[in-house]
Amino acid sequence: MATKLKHLWFGCAGPSIQWVTVALQTVESKNLQGIALEPYPDIVARIDLATGPILQQWHDLDRQLVQFWTSHSIRPKVTYDTWGRKGEMRDHVPRLLPELTRSGAVDLFMG
Repeated sequence: MATKLKHLWFGCAGPSIQWVTVALQTVESKNLQGIALEPYPDIVARIDLATGPILQQWHDLDRQLVQFWTSHSIRPKVTYDTWGRKGEMRDHVPRLLPELTRSGAVDLFMG
């Protein structure tokens, strides 16, 4: 078990995000300082179509990240590369991570 983790980075190659939520639920590190998500650019179109189970997975992740924010003051980061599609991921974050977005507790970085 990793109990001395300081930073977690998740590269998301598909619209399904449940594995990130499950991984975060197992974190027991008292040293954790940062959580970063990096959705790959080629999934932006698929995220735009996200409904039902995929959208629910993102909302479950949103709640998990809110817990890290409120209990440990860990402000998650979403890093994205536009590859010529300026701002697309930024447009989707409020729908995918609504609680974090409303509270202003997520940082977006364009790579």
